[in-house]
Amino acid sequence: MARNKIKDTGSSDSCQKLFLPGGLLSTLLNRYEYREGQMQMASAVAEALEGQSTLLVEAPTGTGKTWAYLIPAALSGKRVVISTGTKTLQDQLYQKDLPFLAQSLPRRFTYSMMKGKANYLCLHRFGRFLEQPTFPDLEVGSDFEQLHRWSMETATGDRAELTALPEGSPSGRKFP
Repeated sequence: MARNKIKDTGSSDSCQKLFLPGGLLSTLLNRYEYREGQMQMASAVAEALEGQSTLLVEAPTGTGKTWAYLIPAALSGKRVVISTGTKTLQDQLYQKDLPFLAQSLPRRFTYSMMKGKANYLCLHRFGRFLEQPTFPDLEVGSDFEQLHRWSMETATGDRAELTALPEGSPSGRKFP
């Protein structure tokens, strides 16, 4: 099985064995394309993790940056925090990339997602609003019914569950 091809460390050598043509990634992904820059970045990330040093990487679109930092981080066995610039990338990592890597890599790892409090409905503030609802504009009023229904159904209060409500909607900002 492909898992036996590499050691379960995040070393630069292990990363090369993963990213090179014929490596684990090429056996797992139908359309895997070797990228020299990706392998170099993954090796640099692995070395930085091993040496507990700081690394700053800038790479163009299409380099494969996401896997170049996720894979060495997962293989390192260390606790790593990854901060994304967008919620879209955060969701991609959590819902797609990390589950795939957790099943595919030779070293087991766990992961979780953390969000700021502005991403959740504050039941106290929402309850106070329900006592005396006033809508600053028509848009907030039109989204309110959807928000109100969701507030009674949600188990988490995570704003990401409200996919039909636009990201920048005033309703979503009014009741964080």
